[in-house]
Amino acid sequence: MKKSSRELTIGAVVICVLAGGGLFGYQQIFTKGLDRLPARVCDGAIKRETAARVLPDARSAGDNAGVTGAGQNFFLGCKVDTSGNSIVSGEAKLDDASLKNWVDYYKGKIDAKVLRVSVGDIEALSLSGTASVYVPCVPRSVNASDANQSYAMVIEARVIGRSRVKGAALRQALTDFAYELTEHAYKVGECQKPLKFPQELPRYKSS
Repeated sequence: MKKSSRELTIGAVVICVLAGGGLFGYQQIFTKGLDRLPARVCDGAIKRETAARVLPDARSAGDNAGVTGAGQNFFLGCKVDTSGNSIVSGEAKLDDASLKNWVDYYKGKIDAKVLRVSVGDIEALSLSGTASVYVPCVPRSVNASDANQSYAMVIEARVIGRSRVKGAALRQALTDFAYELTEHAYKVGECQKPLKFPQELPRYKSS
């Protein structure tokens, strides 16, 4: 028996609705894991959107952070992952490295094309898949007038596994992740000098 044009039209509409609902359901179940995280992850250190610029969509996502030690032994870690397959993570620690030693360390990496930006006392650099930030920080346990070392808060961030973006976009996203972690660590680590952090670092120049 032939179906009427009205029946065919209704059937087509039903198929479209089911297909649309299936797509919506797929997106909600399999791609919205990051959207379910708090607005700021890692105990408020990082904006969720900053981590989402690095990580691909996934059905689940999680974050964790922790602080150990204090003063010269301060260490802070942050990790955000999607479905266990992709991770963006960073660590902040107080170190006695000078600015030159910090730069030389990364320039010595094998893959190294190092890009650098700075604002005031804050320095940042990027390699492929890694970013680091350096900011002077004398811990409260040290008398600033007697400090004869180059105390600094040094932050490194990286992506493990697949990333949402590549190339210059990934360099920038990882640097922004490291920078947000730096601002948080500078406060939590109780660096002595009050420091105003700009909203963001200067952008890397495309090469």
